[in-house]
Amino acid sequence: MALDKTMMVKRLTEVLRLDTGIVGVKLYKDRGDLPRRPYNWKVNICQLVAAARYQGRAGSGTPDLMVCAIGAACTGLIKTPERFTSGKAPLGRYVADVEAGRRFMANTYKLGDEGKVFDGIFVAPVEGFKDEPDVVVIYANPAQIMRLVHCCLHETGEPVKADTVAEAALCSSIAFALKEQKPIIGFPCAGDRTFGGTQKDELVFAAPYGLLETIVENMESLLMGHGQLYPVAPFTNYTPTMVPAYTMQPEDLEEK
Repeated sequence: MALDKTMMVKRLTEVLRLDTGIVGVKLYKDRGDLPRRPYNWKVNICQLVAAARYQGRAGSGTPDLMVCAIGAACTGLIKTPERFTSGKAPLGRYVADVEAGRRFMANTYKLGDEGKVFDGIFVAPVEGFKDEPDVVVIYANPAQIMRLVHCCLHETGEPVKADTVAEAALCSSIAFALKEQKPIIGFPCAGDRTFGGTQKDELVFAAPYGLLETIVENMESLLMGHGQLYPVAPFTNYTPTMVPAYTMQPEDLEEK
């Protein structure tokens, strides 16, 4: 029996003590199928995710109402522009020469490398979806991400891929989770921090929605063995050493 998505989100949020909500993302080939109309001003995908995780707001986007070209290319909303595939775009900003830029962009996962795939994106809290999102996105600190990794590999021992290019990490992680049907950890890019309100201690975790139930079930199994997953409790079974003035002396135990 499938777990209710509201209960899954609630339980995962409670156990891992997440600071912001778990976000769902769904991509549409026909913008006419979007559950709600996009804003009538241009936004970035990271802004839509920020509104969902911080404020519980749903939002839509279409290519013509977006600013960030690399984010749109990652999610297949446009064909990847030549300035990215050639390596020219990051030149002088992130890389020293065009060849390094070409490799840099080649290592940024982009559905748009195969052409335009989708024409709309819908972002909302997972529990706000009437159907099911394609991908779930969680922002968390490294210790919380560690536990998400354990929840993913509990039954398989397989590692979770990490995107260490740190370019369009949110959007490329969404694309990877959707296309490869596997989880991924991303290092949020400068744009996500500028426009999406990403905090300095946060990483992004993305996974296909179908994996969420397994993650929650494995989390419960891990809880049975650990008792607590987050925060990691300090080891306290030892005798501390203190400066003499604050250390118990034999005479302190004498009855006066």
